[in-house]
Amino acid sequence: MTYVGIFDEIDLQDKVKELKKEIKQIKDDKFRGKLDLEKQIDTLKTQLDLKDLEIEMIRKKYEKK
Repeated sequence: MTYVGIFDEIDLQDKVKELKKEIKQIKDDKFRGKLDLEKQIDTLKTQLDLKDLEIEMIRKKYEKK
C-alpha cells in the first residue's frame, strides 16, 4: 500500500465517524421531537379538560337559576 492509499483509508475512516455522528444527532433530534410532541399533546389535553370543567361549572350555575 502506498502513502496515497493510507491517506485515502484514513480519510474514509474520518468520513465514517462523521456520518455516525450525524446519524446519532438525527436520532437524538427525532427523540427530542417526539418528546416535544408528547408535551404538546399533554398540554392540549389539559387545556381541553380545563375547558370541559369550565363548561360544566357554567352549566351548573345556570341550572340553579
